[in-house]
Amino acid sequence: MPRRAIAPFAACLACVGAFLVLAIAVHRVDAVQHLDAELLLRFLEPGSRSGSVSAGIVVLGDLGVLLPLLAVACGIALLRGRPRQAMAAFAVVAGANLTTQLFKVALAHPRVQTMLGMEQIADNSFPSGHTTAVASAAVAYLFVVPRKWRAAVLVCGALAVVAVGCSVMALSWHFPSDVLGGILVVAAWGFGTLAGLRAAEVLPARRAQPSSRPAISVK
Repeated sequence: MPRRAIAPFAACLACVGAFLVLAIAVHRVDAVQHLDAELLLRFLEPGSRSGSVSAGIVVLGDLGVLLPLLAVACGIALLRGRPRQAMAAFAVVAGANLTTQLFKVALAHPRVQTMLGMEQIADNSFPSGHTTAVASAAVAYLFVVPRKWRAAVLVCGALAVVAVGCSVMALSWHFPSDVLGGILVVAAWGFGTLAGLRAAEVLPARRAQPSSRPAISVK
């Protein structure tokens, strides 16, 4: 593996490990579930206007918004003559969102907390699909925009993830751990894809190098 690919690959493995630990903790450890519910109560604001505001913000994580954003990201990469970056953007969005949906089914489990009263969270809430969607779109754009734009894209993407993450909690759709789980899924796919890109970049160079073995004469 090329040296430039080692760091993102290690980061990918770290995110996978963190996700697995989080998944076990929120489904098996009572203390973690209790803390999750306490944190959620800080975001719930029954009777306020936050519900309508949050309902408007979470639209950013809908499929109808995600697909056009992905199409634009791939278009930017292709216009810049970077098909690999277009494939990377598609891989992150498709891979992360599919992974999240699979885990939502596989890890569906009731996490009833009496302190939440009537605001109980659905059994298949881990990880958050809306958070995954908006975070994956943000990472996709990091792959395709010019280097000088990446800082601005990173800031905008982070703000969007925070806004959607807080909104799904305010609407009592997800625990804080669900939001964190979605972010970890995207981070794992993002770092893994970056490692793959860096590994692929050195392949043409290696193939182009002439062989160092001496030629064998058949005369």
